[in-house]
Amino acid sequence: MKPIYIKQYWKGVFSYLDGYETINQYKEVSFSMEITINDNSFIGTSTDSESKDVFDKPAIVKGFIDDDKMSFIVKYPCAYFKDEDGKIVIDKSLEHPDIHYLGIFDDNKKNVDGNWEMTIYEEKYGDDYLSEILNGEFQMKRMN
Repeated sequence: MKPIYIKQYWKGVFSYLDGYETINQYKEVSFSMEITINDNSFIGTSTDSESKDVFDKPAIVKGFIDDDKMSFIVKYPCAYFKDEDGKIVIDKSLEHPDIHYLGIFDDNKKNVDGNWEMTIYEEKYGDDYLSEILNGEFQMKRMN
């Protein structure tokens, strides 16, 4: 039996805390994803409004769907960060950390709400690890 490939288009927003203030300064960034599903796994690309003008190719998306859950990893072409003025700076010599997304489908499987996290620093400290993790929320809607 031949595998069945299904192409899907998604649009959404992810949010993150911008800066280190205790006051909620969450920034929302819109994104779009184009994925091709084969059985319960998928691969595709993603672009977002914050980084689309600094990269010459989209981020790669790989994930799976399991009943009411959708899990995927987003990988940008290279590392990037914001400087003191809030401008995006890319570093082609460094790999961007994987961004792990986990969301729950609504009843009609057209919307997903969830959380994302990315480990930006990790160091072994004795028998444990010292880590710095960024995280936030995301919501997205299937467009087709």
